Amino acid sequence: MHPVLISVGWFNVYSFGLMLALSFLVGIYVSSIRAKRFGVSPQKILDLSVYLILGGVLGSRLLYVVFHLEEYRSIVDIFALWQGGATLYGGFLLALFAAYVFSKKQDIDFLLVADIFSPALALGIMLTRVGCFLSGCCFGSPTTVPWAVTFPADSPAGAYARQVADQAGGVISLHPAQLYASVYGLIIFLVLMLSENKVIKRGATFGMLIVFYGVFRFTLDFFRYYEDSMRLFLDLTLNQWISVGLFFVGLYLLRRTTPLKTQTVSG
Repeated sequence: MHPVLISVGWFNVYSFGLMLALSFLVGIYVSSIRAKRFGVSPQKILDLSVYLILGGVLGSRLLYVVFHLEEYRSIVDIFALWQGGATLYGGFLLALFAAYVFSKKQDIDFLLVADIFSPALALGIMLTRVGCFLSGCCFGSPTTVPWAVTFPADSPAGAYARQVADQAGGVISLHPAQLYASVYGLIIFLVLMLSENKVIKRGATFGMLIVFYGVFRFTLDFFRYYEDSMRLFLDLTLNQWISVGLFFVGLYLLRRTTPLKTQTVSG
């Protein structure tokens, strides 16, 4: 793995930070292009992107920190985002709230904004999970499948595998859960783009996003490693319960009868 891609003296380029930044840049670009189709000024998308970035970064970090306080020795460590350590759902929910507030203030239909950004969110999942793989975080559970990965000992995944190996003996390989997530991010993106011409309801593209992501994420967590503190009722993880909620919200959006209409919003 390569948690640090470039190192020149004190200057380091971290793989997770780079992929996170790339996901935001690609997402903003794709959403700006899509905005024109929905009658929304690309400038509005750029303005909203500031709120989404702040909400996404802060939310994902805060939810992770709440369940991993033992990893941080000081406040400074909490804000070292480039070193990895984030929970996607935390960022998604806070960014969603930020988008809702922004839409209300700008008098733009929130579901219209959600439809515009949905494919970009799927692309963001694909890119950031590659960063997770390179950093060795968000790793899977021990396995013997042919595509299992043996992570370096100095990565979070490698440290966990070494701990398990010390108890069980031998070399422990893990599910590359990060790559599973990256692949399903790409699949969701393709499904949304290929099916959008057949969509006749506002909010349906967003509904498909959270239905598919909810199903994929619920399934994925059976192959990921989690501390006991992250498991709740019925031994399901916090992310799995959020996935269940998003799945039903998505179904509701898909069953709505509101027709799809563009909304002209100038910059």
